[in-house]
Amino acid sequence: MRCPASVPSDPGLDALIGPLDSTTVDEYQLEIQSLRRTLARLRDEEADSALIEEYETEYRNLSSLYQAATDTFYADRSEPRLPVALASLGFGDWTLNNVYSFVYDASMELPVDDGRELARRIDETDYAASLLAVLDVED
Repeated sequence: MRCPASVPSDPGLDALIGPLDSTTVDEYQLEIQSLRRTLARLRDEEADSALIEEYETEYRNLSSLYQAATDTFYADRSEPRLPVALASLGFGDWTLNNVYSFVYDASMELPVDDGRELARRIDETDYAASLLAVLDVED
């Protein structure tokens, strides 16, 4: 799907994940853009700070999940065993949706007792290595 990224830039949010891709936008980017617009509106309306923080957290989490999924998805260019590992876990063919599902599921199992927020733990996790570890266990 092609559509222009017409979401206004927010320097604070851009610093978290960088600007969104302005040429090809998928369903995940659309959801992230929607959150960005909502955050901008909430800030303009000077909404309750707790509500803004809740949306910022969701934005950071979804942005981190998307970045991890796309990084993992494109990692198959240098590691052709990744699609086999994904399929062996029951996630199906090597598509962005299936890789995102794997990243999401794996992220929900990350330890939560270390005091770091979910987005940071996602950013620090190597999901491609996690997939390859599955193959190493099977060998």
